[in-house]
Amino acid sequence: MNENMILIIEFLGMQRTLAGADSIEMPVTARSRVDNVLEYVRNKYPQLKLDKDTALVVVNQQLASRDQVLKADDIISFLPFISGG
Repeated sequence: MNENMILIIEFLGMQRTLAGADSIEMPVTARSRVDNVLEYVRNKYPQLKLDKDTALVVVNQQLASRDQVLKADDIISFLPFISGG
């Protein structure tokens, strides 16, 4: 398996404004996990405030766990928690 892969991180709604982009590419390896993406985005865009209490992670339009292993061409996005009463 190719050790150098690229995945797409899509920003939604206000995330686009804060990041100044609709999406970015991230280099990953065959051992990269969702947590690695969160760390990458937090370091690159600290203004997004992405953590386990404020966003759900979606991989290819499916809810993902933090330890899910990623593959080339996966599309990652972050859905904010919605609360109300």
